[in-house]
Amino acid sequence: MAVAGVPIFGAIIDFTDGAEFITSAMQLDDPVYGLLGTGQLADSNDRVDISEIAVSGSIRRGRNRILDKFEAGTATIVLRDDNGYFNHSNAASPYYGKLLPLRKIQIFADYNGTRYPLFYGFVMSFTTNFQVGIDAYSKVTLQCVDGFRLLNNFHFTTVPTATAGETTGSRIGKLLDLASWPTVARKLDTGDSTVQADPGTANRGMLDEVQLVGDKTEFGGLFADNEGDLLFYSRTNLANRAANPSTIFSDSGSDIGYQTIELMHDDVLIVNDVTVQNLGGSAQQVIDSTSQTTYFPHVGVRSGIYLQTDAEALSQAQMLLATRKDATLRISSLGLNLFDPSDSAATRIQAGLSLDIFSPIKVTKTMPGSTSITKTLFVQGVSHDMTKRSFDTKLMTAEPVIKAFVLDNTSVGVLDGTDGLLSY
Repeated sequence: MAVAGVPIFGAIIDFTDGAEFITSAMQLDDPVYGLLGTGQLADSNDRVDISEIAVSGSIRRGRNRILDKFEAGTATIVLRDDNGYFNHSNAASPYYGKLLPLRKIQIFADYNGTRYPLFYGFVMSFTTNFQVGIDAYSKVTLQCVDGFRLLNNFHFTTVPTATAGETTGSRIGKLLDLASWPTVARKLDTGDSTVQADPGTANRGMLDEVQLVGDKTEFGGLFADNEGDLLFYSRTNLANRAANPSTIFSDSGSDIGYQTIELMHDDVLIVNDVTVQNLGGSAQQVIDSTSQTTYFPHVGVRSGIYLQTDAEALSQAQMLLATRKDATLRISSLGLNLFDPSDSAATRIQAGLSLDIFSPIKVTKTMPGSTSITKTLFVQGVSHDMTKRSFDTKLMTAEPVIKAFVLDNTSVGVLDGTDGLLSY
């Protein structure tokens, strides 16, 4: 039974082919979706709401801190299947013949009349566990992955019309064209860096290539968002996002509260010997000897990127060294209980459902010994664990990937401040 005033998760499967979700399947005699030019051609059973039979779900999306790259988002949905409709061999099922891998799925949460998107991806497998022994019912587990999986499956040799001097955003667009990624499912910045001509290397993976351009060459951010769009944030966009209004969390009682917080002080993110080399260029190495004396050498290498000049490769190396040479006390995650019907929980629930990757947040934790820590951070990953009686959200956080001096901003626009750095 649903509890009033708390988010309830649900999901919709779209059994049609292709990467685009059928949001308005044509329905005969319907006053809206029955109009020519409005409803997309699809069988009424091709888009199925499975919310009522969804027992539990989990979602994992974000950046791998160790590899310093975004990985494919994943999700799991467990369904109660009393009628055997999700049994692949059941010819009486209304979905018979449609239970195929890579069918599209949307996962969402409904809260106070608003639907919040949490995940968009593709069902990789339908695993059935029939009622037996102590199991009260038969269940089907859907293992899902986001659009990164489709890009990872595509390999190529050449990129038509890819030329030297075009921006990183333009190159990513041409790569996505090659992979037939829907244009309506892209949100691409222009990019600040320009790239070399495509090298024409054989048998390249599309996911590796767009990440090479967007993450490594641009030093930006490229990921699949919670609505299935492929987002590319330029370096400048990321720097400026740190100056945007932040969602404020604290344990003071005056801001949004949290249930758990994880602080870490380690050497995981330290890099004090950085080499950046563009394809065919000279290696640009920068070292911070003070950091090496304090923490021992920590080497980072970025090679084969498509920057056009050694000078820009050097600027990238200097920026990486400036932001990663020292160890600092980090707030690595926040845990939020969203299954809370109290009036005071509303802002926490809305934040937990709305915040996504690269959302800026400000977090304060008061600690024993009359000390406290306050950090302005980016959300770097989001996880949700959901049942009909619980909804737990975890925000993985990190310092801004790239920092910049932003005029007139009170935190990153302060001369001699530690949060405002002149970026390239």
